[in-house]
Amino acid sequence: MQLNDVLKLDIKILVAFVTIMEEGSVSRAADRLGVTQPALSKSLQKLRDLFKDALFTRQAYGLSPTAKATELNDLILPILSSLSELMTPSVLDLKSLTRRFRLRVDEGDLENFIEPLLAALHYDAPGIRLSTSGWGEGSQFDDLMSGHADIGIMRIKGTPGNIRSKLIGYMEACIVLSEAHPLFHQDEISLEELLAHKTVTHHLRNHQDSTFQNTANKLKQQGYDIEPSLETDSLMVTMQAIKRGMALVASRSIGELFTDVMCEKKNFYPIKVLPIPKEVIEADEYKGRHPIHIFWHERSNNDLAHRWLRERIIHFMRESPWMHTPE
Repeated sequence: MQLNDVLKLDIKILVAFVTIMEEGSVSRAADRLGVTQPALSKSLQKLRDLFKDALFTRQAYGLSPTAKATELNDLILPILSSLSELMTPSVLDLKSLTRRFRLRVDEGDLENFIEPLLAALHYDAPGIRLSTSGWGEGSQFDDLMSGHADIGIMRIKGTPGNIRSKLIGYMEACIVLSEAHPLFHQDEISLEELLAHKTVTHHLRNHQDSTFQNTANKLKQQGYDIEPSLETDSLMVTMQAIKRGMALVASRSIGELFTDVMCEKKNFYPIKVLPIPKEVIEADEYKGRHPIHIFWHERSNNDLAHRWLRERIIHFMRESPWMHTPE
């Protein structure tokens, strides 16, 4: 590349390129930068002409970088990072930090860290505002890509190129019974015994999960019909179902939560937590210990406040009595 070509690489074009890399979409990158889509497309075309490469191809999740684009990104990021350090404080002042963070996480995983996290925010970062909500029916990456969520927590098998992830640990499932259930006085139960009575499931999304479907299909081939009598995403409805003698299949953290809550309620049957039947464990590809990941968008990777929050969440989840940490 000649000196005249180097002069064409102004900061705006480099920022445009990196933002497109992070967002995987020209329209999302334009929204983030506050420019029009045609203007950003024009900047992208300049880079394509300059480097004589398409740089991006269209895929299911958006734009996928070519090998040349990945190479350029690795070279450009340190340059922009160095320039950013000139304008950004190198020390995070938690006490004066005022930010809102939005988490997508289901209640079974939320129970692993929310209590110590709220305490940490209260004492260390009182200006942080937190928003938590469960997962909808769409892709788990859509909200992160659109900027409607900052952190996601659930089991995932793969991510697009602009989504980073980290394995937190492994979670076991359990069965929750009240004294109203005919199997309450047993220490363990078979799948046949479990399915002979009514069951309830909490979090409908689990039934759209490919891992759940694979396990369900294997069990159906063995003659087990594991369709629950009641499906709900409401803790209140689930609690009443257990009270009426239904068995709940849930994560270990949810099982312990129900035990604690129901023991405090007057005129409620005693609660018991039992292990998952061995037939389910044998059919499950994870053998009863399901991985839980935390994931975030590339744009937030070097954000000091974002990094502090996700590291706190990882630490608290790994300290949870229900989480098995990676080796």
